[in-house]
Amino acid sequence: MGKSKLIIIFALLLTAVCAQAAVVTDVLGRKVEVPDKINRIVALGSSMAFVSYLNCQNMVVGVEDFDKKEKFVKPYIYLNRELVKDLPVVAKGGPGRMVMPEQVIRVKPDVVFLNSLDRSEAEMLQRKLNIPVVGLSYGLPAFDVTTFYESIRVTAKVLNKEKRAAELIGYIDHLMKDLNSAPEKQVKAYIGGISFKGFHGLDSTSADFIPFRMADIINAADTTGKKGQIFVSKEFVLSSNPDIIFIDGNSLPLVADDIASNPEYYARLKAFSSGRVYLVMPDTSYFVNPELMFANAFLMAKAAYPQNYKNIDPLKKADEILTMFFGRPLYAELEKDSKGYKKIEIKDGKLVLNKVENK
Repeated sequence: MGKSKLIIIFALLLTAVCAQAAVVTDVLGRKVEVPDKINRIVALGSSMAFVSYLNCQNMVVGVEDFDKKEKFVKPYIYLNRELVKDLPVVAKGGPGRMVMPEQVIRVKPDVVFLNSLDRSEAEMLQRKLNIPVVGLSYGLPAFDVTTFYESIRVTAKVLNKEKRAAELIGYIDHLMKDLNSAPEKQVKAYIGGISFKGFHGLDSTSADFIPFRMADIINAADTTGKKGQIFVSKEFVLSSNPDIIFIDGNSLPLVADDIASNPEYYARLKAFSSGRVYLVMPDTSYFVNPELMFANAFLMAKAAYPQNYKNIDPLKKADEILTMFFGRPLYAELEKDSKGYKKIEIKDGKLVLNKVENK
């Protein structure tokens, strides 16, 4: 065989190898070479959400233990229960999560998705696995729509699902514009019970809170000058005396216990005495639940400005949003464990839940 033919064959082989890989820049700013064709996925750190948004969860071959949890309110967990029940566990999720590299390698993924705020975490994991690790994120220190969109697009590029990503992002853009009633007078509200490395009571809140911004609601916690989840004192809540209080569904048992122990405190809050306290679906359960944040915004807008949103049924809107994100309605299933949307009142020193009336 002549030298020229060898050169041609080598060039063809090199071209074929290069065609089988693509370089993506992940949300952590890392350039990652991934196979052109992906068939097997491991999704860590709640990144299963992004995979599920793109209808690719059937490619997942190994999961975190959190993805198999019962009564843990993350929509993608409810969606994928049957799919993941027999899949091997390759990592322990939650606070202080721990990946088991040998288990990941054993299931032979083509790519690993990792929801993380730490570039070095992704780099270290990729070195241990010798498998492409693509970093995703919801934003830092608070949920950020731009970062969220970027994570959807990066996941879509790896999985060749750009059309679905564009559809979903376009829908979210539409949602962000739907709540534009421009009220003559804004109401002030407080969200309590936000999860952060566990469940907390009324003192755990969120500043620069996107659902409040979407609904044109003044956030009592914004006076702290911070962003994301923060802890405040009960005196802070009392002194800010918001028109409306929303309680995150994850914290309901803690708040109920606190009301039973100290009903006098809650009776002093204007929102309780005027009947404007609402239970909402969990904003955060092992990272944020963006789809529930968007759904909650419509309940919050209607609670704040009922005359401007007469045609909005928050329960139906929640199912519309969940169907767009996950392919089917999930509100009824989520309601069983989180109680869904309810009005809260105190009777005989105890917390009582009532249906949200669609007026």
